[in-house]
Amino acid sequence: MNALKITVSSAAFLAVAALSPAAAAGESKGRPWTLEDILLVPKVNEIALSDDGRFALYAVEAADETAGRPRASVRIVDLTSRMQRELGRVDMAKSLKPIPGTRDWSALLDMGSGLQLYRISAAGSITPLMLSAAPLLVGRADLAVPVGGGTPPHRVGVLAYDWSPDGRWLWYTLLKAAPDVRQVRFDGDADQLRNRRRSSIAANVEYYLRDPDGQSHKVLTRPSNDRMAMHAGADILWRGDEIEFRIETPDGTAGGAFEVRAWDRRRMTMRTLANERDVQTLWILKGPRGGELSTEGFGDRPELIETVIGGKRRSYGPVGFTIGDLRSAGIQFSTDGRRVVLGTRSTSLPRYGLALLDRRGVRPIESAGSLTRCGFDSALTKAVCVEESMTRPPQLVRIDLSGGKIEPVASISPRHDEIAPLDAQPRIWINRDGYKASGYVVRPRGYKAGHRYPAIIVTHGGDADERFFDAANQWNYPVQLFAERGYVVLLINDPSPRQAEALEGAYRAWMRGSGPPGPEALQQLVFINGVHSFEDAISQLTKEGLVDADRVGIAGYSRGAQMVNVAVTQSTKFRAASSGDGGLLEPSGYATARDSYDAIYGGSPLGGHLDQYRRFAPSLNAPKICAAVLQQVAAASPSQFEFYDAMRAAGVPTQISYYPGKDPASDETHLFHIPANRLNAMRENIAWFDYWLLGKRDPDAPFPDRLTEWDRMAGEPRRHCGLPVPDQRPATPN
Repeated sequence: MNALKITVSSAAFLAVAALSPAAAAGESKGRPWTLEDILLVPKVNEIALSDDGRFALYAVEAADETAGRPRASVRIVDLTSRMQRELGRVDMAKSLKPIPGTRDWSALLDMGSGLQLYRISAAGSITPLMLSAAPLLVGRADLAVPVGGGTPPHRVGVLAYDWSPDGRWLWYTLLKAAPDVRQVRFDGDADQLRNRRRSSIAANVEYYLRDPDGQSHKVLTRPSNDRMAMHAGADILWRGDEIEFRIETPDGTAGGAFEVRAWDRRRMTMRTLANERDVQTLWILKGPRGGELSTEGFGDRPELIETVIGGKRRSYGPVGFTIGDLRSAGIQFSTDGRRVVLGTRSTSLPRYGLALLDRRGVRPIESAGSLTRCGFDSALTKAVCVEESMTRPPQLVRIDLSGGKIEPVASISPRHDEIAPLDAQPRIWINRDGYKASGYVVRPRGYKAGHRYPAIIVTHGGDADERFFDAANQWNYPVQLFAERGYVVLLINDPSPRQAEALEGAYRAWMRGSGPPGPEALQQLVFINGVHSFEDAISQLTKEGLVDADRVGIAGYSRGAQMVNVAVTQSTKFRAASSGDGGLLEPSGYATARDSYDAIYGGSPLGGHLDQYRRFAPSLNAPKICAAVLQQVAAASPSQFEFYDAMRAAGVPTQISYYPGKDPASDETHLFHIPANRLNAMRENIAWFDYWLLGKRDPDAPFPDRLTEWDRMAGEPRRHCGLPVPDQRPATPN
């Protein structure tokens, strides 16, 4: 194969400016946020340290307005000189890894022919290691392999890979088209099509092992609906001659069943090591004794446990974190297997760190912010990580894992270093039920004590943590722009299930699709409990003199949309709401989410459970709504329109806005990826909350003709729930 080389001009070398601390709240340093700043916040997906520890390779993903999708910049940093250079921009970059025994790296890059495996040298050359001849389209598009989440449609040849510790063996998976069998489907086979939205293709994941002589041997084939194969096919352990990995073995339950298997690379034989249920993470979490690691117990100090073969348990004592969170830095093993570095998530005010674990015990490594992505040397003595916080843009730092010393290396986004930090304060709220919810209060730019501000709650489960920006947390809700425009923003998490056995039991029942607890208790613990946290947070900040309780809104997407829809139908505290790409809980959703609905309602709305739906389903409680409700959707579903129709019939001011895909053959993704859609959705949310909370007509409203419809809705009789009605007349020009 001919070498592909990206030419790097001298202008691509970026001198690293001195890294100054974030400006304190209220100082005039820097400039305010813009919508483009939110759109262009960089996300570091991968970091890899060279085997000699001198260089770090990392990939930064950000929106590309010209391309109409996110693209990745691949960069190399010299850790001695602290100089970095960009090797080039690609459509996608994943799985950056050092090649053991060399100074080079490998990576899955999409350079125009789908994700393929390449070798990257410190000099900047990129050469193919493995090219699949027929990459498949993946994502929400016609004739694609369907996947969920926010993954843009893209082509995949090599799906995943990993090197043996000596760099001589290569484990990899390929995505291959399955035979196109046209036949009538019956019962369970036909049932798999219930969620089908676009024409899809069948695919298999093929596992291979390449030996030191360059010969590849097929290990097994799995269907693409095996979640472990699609998303963790190379999350493996090299154990002598055996390679351990997991596959999914569906058994008809919501949580799922899994097998841990071992492939002997010398004998080419397979054996099953263990059977698992309701797996909580894609990673195989092994400790220094070869056992399975877990954090167990309730409260802020769970116990770190290693369970070895035979069930013997070794405790490393109480710790202030959990492990296995995919937002953390993951897990890394030393070459000799005696040391493990774990990515951690704090159990109090959520932030991400590291923990170094050996047979003697565990030692946490924490920074002033969060350590979210890391690359390690093979001996686990050094690391390069992304450090970030709510007010500090991501930067690269170098960590001495033995001593815990952390020092800055390079800025990742000079554009965002220019912004004067907003005042973001972490908070813990204890609601009337005694459950704690964590989050942040972002105060308006130029905040003045004694002045009451309009407020917007933004929620998405558990993503309100110590990160500069997270698309899942704030989605298309421009939190920073809300604060710049005079709103108090409350980022509030669900009460963590780990704080109480009853709460964790409710979430496990929801995941399994059956109780105990029963539907009413589950509704209370999983949904109403969160609404109480929202209400009590607003009450507390109102007592503190910060929030105007008559001007409160709420926004959330996906899980957050569930909470928004429940909040506006179970509470009278909210005057405006934005619900993003949600719809679970409506009766029409039973057909596509039976397991969830069985746990929440007890069964089908057509059976003996109609009273449960009447008491709790948002559409059946639309007449109780006091808020104006916007629904923004990428995947329009019957449930969303059921809620919309019910609100219209009840006289609730409401609008549903569908955002399309890049072309007629594709959809926008659940986590929007098209820059133009993101910008318009953020502008629409600003205009919506300004109109219904402040009585202002935003001159930058993306769809100005809709203001006439909002005026019509505002003039119709409706429930005001005792709250004053803002004057929606056009503002008088200054």
